[in-house]
Amino acid sequence: MVTVLLLALTVRNALSTGDRRLAEFRSRDRLWSTPNLGLLTVAALLPVSWEIIYVDQTFEGVPERTFTYVFLSPSTAQAPEAYRIADRFRCRGSRVLMGGPHVTVCPDEAASHADVIFVGESEELLPVFLREEVQGRARKIYRACLHPSLELSPVPRYDLAVKYPYKSVPVQLSRGCPHQCRFCLSSKIYGKAVRRKTREQARREIAVILSLWKRPFLFFTDDNFCINSAYTDSILDILKENAVEWYAFTDVSIGNKHRLLDKMATAGCRKLLIGFESLNESNLHRINASGFKEKRLPVYGAAVSAVQSRGIGVVGSFVLGLEDDTSATFDRLYEFILDTCLYGTNITVSTPFPGTEMYREMVERDVLLPDDWSRYDGFTLLYPLKHLTEECFRSKYRELLARINSPERIRRVYRYFHHGYLENDESEEGN
Repeated sequence: MVTVLLLALTVRNALSTGDRRLAEFRSRDRLWSTPNLGLLTVAALLPVSWEIIYVDQTFEGVPERTFTYVFLSPSTAQAPEAYRIADRFRCRGSRVLMGGPHVTVCPDEAASHADVIFVGESEELLPVFLREEVQGRARKIYRACLHPSLELSPVPRYDLAVKYPYKSVPVQLSRGCPHQCRFCLSSKIYGKAVRRKTREQARREIAVILSLWKRPFLFFTDDNFCINSAYTDSILDILKENAVEWYAFTDVSIGNKHRLLDKMATAGCRKLLIGFESLNESNLHRINASGFKEKRLPVYGAAVSAVQSRGIGVVGSFVLGLEDDTSATFDRLYEFILDTCLYGTNITVSTPFPGTEMYREMVERDVLLPDDWSRYDGFTLLYPLKHLTEECFRSKYRELLARINSPERIRRVYRYFHHGYLENDESEEGN
């Protein structure tokens, strides 16, 4: 019997114990409590006769037994842990196979810890490996020649993950993003052109999820769920039919898509994460070569209002530690978050992940970056800033998170969503 372990890894981030207790990080843990969709997709591509076990390191320990194959798909921050685990399994006689974002951009490094690595998307590469493995001529490295059609993508093996108390269930209907932000690894791996699953594929995946979870909260992991209004509209019909609640990523242009927003509100949308990134025009200019974000900075507040007036919470995603950030950046960001009554925030620290334009530019400029991948967790400052010392940055960052998650601001947001716009909020605060 062929036995397979699909191991979902926990991020061993560099945050202090005190930082991890902050409300911002506790809420992030809930927000990202979701199965590893890449591994569940891999599982669906494997022979049905194989015994497949999915283990999430967040909830249980790594099994101390030998498997025929062990699959790992580490992020950059997870890479050191993945390599340690891989080395142990190989010593026991298991064949270790690795893929995913970090392996795709650092293949030579990963290859020293695995029997087989996959550089690219599994739908194209895994069937080739399985065929050659049976023939006894499997290669060390499988490199994708193109971005595969998502019509080849199977329904993920959600049944393997139902044993864990995840807060949401991931669904990916598209890959690729035209914006190509310089810090974004996902858009580099998946490319500029947007590829989509068919409407029937979406219907099948949602049906499987509903057969496994009583009241699932869906999390659409597409880089931009609303980039094609016609396609999104067709998916909303399926969501409305099934009366599910869900959450997705999009960009600020959603604020102008009023008819789509109206339909999203009636089709179970509860939250939208919008990548605002910065409130500084020069930072936005550097982030996005096309100028997409920079041109829309003046309408950020209006976009939040357009979405939240329909009862959909906006999770504002911002990056701190960009080139033109100063101590005033933190206060300005807090005022924006307070004034717009953002439902939630996703505030990370600028991180030059390998494979991104940001990383390439820093290497070319001889910026000294740490070689410990575990520090690339999205919350650790990795390079010197022009206007802020590291100590000042850390202090302002922690202070901002504390203010955002203070009881006073949380009460303000609560009133907003339960009583509409806070037209008389200033007088209320004074009473």
